[in-house]
Amino acid sequence: MPDEAKIVTKEDCLIPNPEMVFRKEEEGAFLFDPHTGNLKYLNANGVTLYELCDGRRTVGDIIKLLREFYPEIAVDKVAADTGFFFEGLAAMNFVTKSENHAS
Repeated sequence: MPDEAKIVTKEDCLIPNPEMVFRKEEEGAFLFDPHTGNLKYLNANGVTLYELCDGRRTVGDIIKLLREFYPEIAVDKVAADTGFFFEGLAAMNFVTKSENHAS
């Protein structure tokens, strides 16, 4: 899928949607949208990715961090899996693009 057809690109800085409920549990977390009733469970890796959405790091920056942490995983797989994860969160409105990109 070309970047222009995607909700999220590698250049985007994401932030948690402040209207969502984020509840950390022992081995993961839940995201809840009180407006739609959507609920999503995040495993520990998902929580880490979600918490890296600080409005300063781009999706590409986060992919670079993951590549350093998991050098045994192919670069294309890290990029594809991370993009897929953020696309899903954005589609459910759990993250939004930051207006204050400060890279």
